[in-house]
Amino acid sequence: MKRVLDWDSYYTVYIRYSAIIALLILNLVFFLLPREFIYQAYQLRRETITIAEQLPPELEKLAEPPPVERPKLPVAAESPEEIEAQTIERTEFQEIIKKPTETDIPVVPYWVVEVKPQPISIPKPSYPDLARQAGVEGNVVVKALVDVDGTIIDAEILKSSGNNSLDQAALSAARDSRFSAAKQRDQFVRVWVSIPFKFSLIGGK
Repeated sequence: MKRVLDWDSYYTVYIRYSAIIALLILNLVFFLLPREFIYQAYQLRRETITIAEQLPPELEKLAEPPPVERPKLPVAAESPEEIEAQTIERTEFQEIIKKPTETDIPVVPYWVVEVKPQPISIPKPSYPDLARQAGVEGNVVVKALVDVDGTIIDAEILKSSGNNSLDQAALSAARDSRFSAAKQRDQFVRVWVSIPFKFSLIGGK
């Protein structure tokens, strides 16, 4: 019990001596170490040799690209007259109607469609010279598919005249025809229509 009491009495003394010794060691480290560090530039271990090669004549003749002109900054007008003088005239252009994709456009029979297509322009077919000279006449009925913008995207012979040249002239005229767009439940649809053509040497189509 006495030894324990002696250790407890000297414990604080040991702590003080340890702190003093630690401070002395720390001061010695600061005094012994150098105060300034000198940095030296990095030096290559091997010498580098630069070899200059002459460019071929083809590369020397290449011209430098022209300088790119930067856009000028806008300047505020000083008077209303200057604004009117610099105003760009109004440009008129035709409205471009974007067609839906092929899978979104149904083909509705003519007798079912609510708003039926109406002919806007049906050109007169040109009479083939050989058929005219041979005195050939005839009637042709063309089956045409009217698109959502009124143009003809497909055409085929529904009733032939018996003469190939007359049929081809009727097909060409049908493809250049124009109709109003057809609607079914307020949606633009495609519809087949029949276009008759009459080839007559006496004032007919």
